[in-house]
Amino acid sequence: MVPRFHLLEGRYNNAYHDMSVLLLEESGLDQIMGDVDVLLLAYHFPNIRPDISIVNYLMDRYQARFLSFAVNDMGFGAPFAALHMLQHYLNSGNYDRGMLLVLDQTSLPYETEGVGEVVEPDTGAVLVLDRLAEGGSSLVGVEIQYAESSIAETAELLLDRLCVQVSVNLAQIRLLVHPLLEQEVSGTEWFHATGWQGSYDPAHWSAAPFFGLKQLLEDRCTDEYICLMHLEPDDKFIYALLIHAGGYEEL
Repeated sequence: MVPRFHLLEGRYNNAYHDMSVLLLEESGLDQIMGDVDVLLLAYHFPNIRPDISIVNYLMDRYQARFLSFAVNDMGFGAPFAALHMLQHYLNSGNYDRGMLLVLDQTSLPYETEGVGEVVEPDTGAVLVLDRLAEGGSSLVGVEIQYAESSIAETAELLLDRLCVQVSVNLAQIRLLVHPLLEQEVSGTEWFHATGWQGSYDPAHWSAAPFFGLKQLLEDRCTDEYICLMHLEPDDKFIYALLIHAGGYEEL
């Protein structure tokens, strides 16, 4: 593939290490970096500065000692795969606090599906999650599965697995799903049996589900379970995340 560098003209050309710093410092979460035990970075579109290790840059900048690595090459499902890994670290009992940075920049020197001629926004989200404990937002579980047959049945299976982990029923779940997944499950009984249903705007790339989650958390809901479900339509992979909103946490 021959690079088409003119496609970079007029775009933001943001590097992920700069985007990370901006996101952390504008949210004030740079102040807690010393308390983070595991830092994971997830993105779909490649970084324009591959010569810079983002997680190592952040560790040096904030003089932190967290375990850190990046997860990509999994489409827009990369954040869920990262959270699946984070779940194992938190459940081990050796780590108390995890942070996930989700980033995407669209300055690419080649034609990319979904990225049009109009300058697209570069987006990011950050989640801070603790082990199951009083207060804060806690990661309950993450499930990932390929839908061999019915997408609706696979989504129901994943939600059932998550509910069993904490002995909650569907009426206690606030469900936020990818709009294409909503089309697949809107006619099912289990979907309408949840306490609340909605879909998120996929325009924010990998961070899209977490923009929707932010709106729910800003309601300052307490003692509620929120399930995010993402669908990679081309690959038929479904990703499901369940968190317990024991209190309000910055996102």
